[in-house]
Amino acid sequence: MGELLGLGFSHYPGPAVPAEYWPRHLRTQVERGRIPAEVYENRDLWPAPMIAEWGEDEGQAAATAHQKRLVDGLRLLRQELDAFNPDLVVMWGDDQYENFRKDCVPPFCIFIQDEMKAMPVSGLERGAFRTPVNVWGLPSETIINVKGHKQAATGLTRYLLSNGFDVSYALQTRHEKGLSHSFANGIIYLDFDQAGFNYPFIPFHVNCYGNQLMTTSANGVGEGTGELSPPAPSPQRCFEIGRATARYFKESPWRVALIASSSWSHGSLTPKHQRLYPDVEADRIHYAELTGGRLAEWAKIDLAQIEDAGEHEMLNWICLAGAMVESGQQPSYTDFVESYIFNSTKCFAVFRPETATATA
Repeated sequence: MGELLGLGFSHYPGPAVPAEYWPRHLRTQVERGRIPAEVYENRDLWPAPMIAEWGEDEGQAAATAHQKRLVDGLRLLRQELDAFNPDLVVMWGDDQYENFRKDCVPPFCIFIQDEMKAMPVSGLERGAFRTPVNVWGLPSETIINVKGHKQAATGLTRYLLSNGFDVSYALQTRHEKGLSHSFANGIIYLDFDQAGFNYPFIPFHVNCYGNQLMTTSANGVGEGTGELSPPAPSPQRCFEIGRATARYFKESPWRVALIASSSWSHGSLTPKHQRLYPDVEADRIHYAELTGGRLAEWAKIDLAQIEDAGEHEMLNWICLAGAMVESGQQPSYTDFVESYIFNSTKCFAVFRPETATATA
């Protein structure tokens, strides 16, 4: 019988660059036309916690503290991963018009490959922080080669298709950088101290952006056009596919780390706040559900509620939640990192196998 470790963290790009660049994000969003200049410049329109976080130094002290909290969490998760020593890692992550574009956008897709490449520090000069500098001092063209696990990926795909889940699969990546950033960042963050990441890896794509894929994620392709795409899979479907994934691996011979890669609410996805800051209050409710043993409630969240709160990427976490409910595992460690000026609320979670209930 297989054994599972559950992990959750954010692929927010901030940890990849020095903290002094982080406050640039808000100005970049103004330059892109996503945040109205008058909203950014008029502090009377900012909520009090955001003003306090911005402080007298335009967010520099907050950036340093926020970065330390995230890096500490990433190091702790790597320790948990190494202590568990999995045979393979499965990561739920979202593709933002990287490997899946106008010709095909699957709700779910499992990558079945012997090896994949990732380029997590490429393109930083065009990103939210407008800097080619990364904290590791790596050249922007750095390629990380990641081992796959074709046997497990194929087996999981067959199992899901045989049990009512019409999941897609991919035998190669099409993006010039290989893996989409949710996976690439996830890998380099779990190897933050550059010790090496040698665990066989299965990327499990979730179309988190759904209705907003073309207007928010597609590199400006649909911005300003009002172009809508079909919705993301429902939270209930994500929860159930997570449960099925846990069932497959519990019946397998492998020790498997199941990982959710994403922040929660994003300011850039929250029009009701004019894309200025995330829905921290909604995230607090879900964190209370996480720490209170009420993850099954995430299956009941309405997709419209997810979109209203800018929590699109939380669908990755809902897959993990389904898996952990299926295996009866409770969080043994959590951390909740709020921010109003750094685009998103971040959460860390560890679900050790020894927390599983006997009846699961």
